Amino acid sequence: MTNHWRDIKHADMILINGANPAEAHPVGFQWFVKAKLDPTKGPGSGGGAKIIHADPRYTRTSALADKYLRIRTGTDVAYFGGLINYVLQNNLYHDEYVKNYTNASFIVNKDFTFTDGLFSGYNKDARTYAINTWAYQTEGDPLGGAPTGTTQAKAKRDMTLQDPQTVFQLLKKHYSRYTPEMVESISGIPKADFLEVAKMVGEMGRPDKVMTIVYAVGLTHHTTGGQLIRSGALLQLLLGNMGRPGGGMNAERGHANIQGNTDHAISWEILPGYLRIPAPGQKNLDEYVAASAPKKSDPNSWNFFGTNYKNFMVSLLKGWYGSTATASNEYAFDFIPKPAVNSSWMSIYDQALKGKMEGVILSGMTATSIGPDSNQVLQALSNLKWLVIMDSLPTTSSEFWRAPGMDSAKINTEVFLLPMTHWIEKDGSFVNSGRWMQWKEQVLPPEGESRHDHWALADIYDRVKTLYKQQGGKFPEPMMALTLDYKDPKKPELDEIAKEINGKDLTTGKQMATFANLKSDGTTTAGDWIYTGSYTDDGNLSKRRNGIADPQKNDPTGMGFYPQWAWSWPLNRRVMYNRASADLNGKP
Repeated sequence: MTNHWRDIKHADMILINGANPAEAHPVGFQWFVKAKLDPTKGPGSGGGAKIIHADPRYTRTSALADKYLRIRTGTDVAYFGGLINYVLQNNLYHDEYVKNYTNASFIVNKDFTFTDGLFSGYNKDARTYAINTWAYQTEGDPLGGAPTGTTQAKAKRDMTLQDPQTVFQLLKKHYSRYTPEMVESISGIPKADFLEVAKMVGEMGRPDKVMTIVYAVGLTHHTTGGQLIRSGALLQLLLGNMGRPGGGMNAERGHANIQGNTDHAISWEILPGYLRIPAPGQKNLDEYVAASAPKKSDPNSWNFFGTNYKNFMVSLLKGWYGSTATASNEYAFDFIPKPAVNSSWMSIYDQALKGKMEGVILSGMTATSIGPDSNQVLQALSNLKWLVIMDSLPTTSSEFWRAPGMDSAKINTEVFLLPMTHWIEKDGSFVNSGRWMQWKEQVLPPEGESRHDHWALADIYDRVKTLYKQQGGKFPEPMMALTLDYKDPKKPELDEIAKEINGKDLTTGKQMATFANLKSDGTTTAGDWIYTGSYTDDGNLSKRRNGIADPQKNDPTGMGFYPQWAWSWPLNRRVMYNRASADLNGKP
């Protein structure tokens, strides 16, 4: 979430797509209801926030919504596209916000085109795009004041938004296809119902109104999930609703710690803190930063992520490899894998079917139940030499050979079921949808021979490292250099790991208080830069519990932020991009 659960109460309008919060997130749904019952909220003169639920199924969320739109599965792009077109055609966008806080005024390369559903640069044989024509028109030398590789020449702008090659005009032309009739044809939403919603959405571009978009796996699990969510974000940017209380793009996470998993790089293509995994051919940090960091295109662009990309990466490498990571070896940049092909948990099973993957470890997930093709996964697991399941209970993967149609006599996969502790049997943190890192305590002792996941992995690492020492092997350096600076390296405490993730200043030995002070000279560490500030010299801030027992003291703004309850990344901000919540003079 760019905002958080409690912040939804500030919305005048709530669009819900691909989600059923009334049933799937009943505790968080109270804030939807609070907005709905607040007479000061809502379109027009108020009377309560309006909830619009677009979903193929009629659910309890639909029953509480002010308007239910039955939509064909996967057609949310057309729905959002129609809303974008309505806002643009009727000049209902937030003019000051769009001109000053987005790239709408930037002028795109004159060779950029969109014809018959394809952008310029498409290679039909390779089915890939060359994106050089997609760049901005620029003037002058690369902007100064930032590290090499994080800036480019200043983008040309037209603050009137009239140049046909501005992002704004190209956007307007692109989305002009999504007429109410087209929306109805694609999504199945009747034209009259769509226009009723579009009229209310159009009001949300006013400075005194704000709308939030809430979504869940009903969008993210589509093959076009990225496009679905980005189209919603485009709508919010046009309306000036990003960075404002009651606004934003807010993903409802499906489990207690999915947000934390993603932040700490559970996806193959990222490193902690959403840094990119290096690609083949990137020989040093400068090449990596130049290819990975967002580029500053305007003097007024803050671009903090891009400007500090190298600081974050070097601090991560120093945290992992300690004294081995030095300037002379690019801070052990060569130790990081550089995958050449898609290595997601879905695609790796193709490698097993091809006989190129001998084994796999499934920790806290069961691949046979949650993927798009269970039969393919079952066949892939049957083709492995070994399979390790780390879970507190048997799963469909730990007993995959029992699935219908499977012939266990022909399956030679050796399965190891390692009993792990349940979350109630260990302490640690949960990071909720609103990015709040909240510490929990152990409630019950582990049963039987079950072990904590991180203890099992630490033990496996220690055994593999010992084998490297005894027998040698290819490229042993990353394995030998990894730091496990804990009281007991085989049984690290989660509090120790949380402290390590925060990072420290190696020159003073003190915990880092802010990611703004991370450096690329090897004097700082950070296991995940967005969590820097969560565990300072004052202690583990996720354990703070100054909440609703004393609202006057703990929520001084009265907006429900409760800044001394737990900790939110980045730097305890409860609303991201919040500079955009004020005008150019700083007035909210």
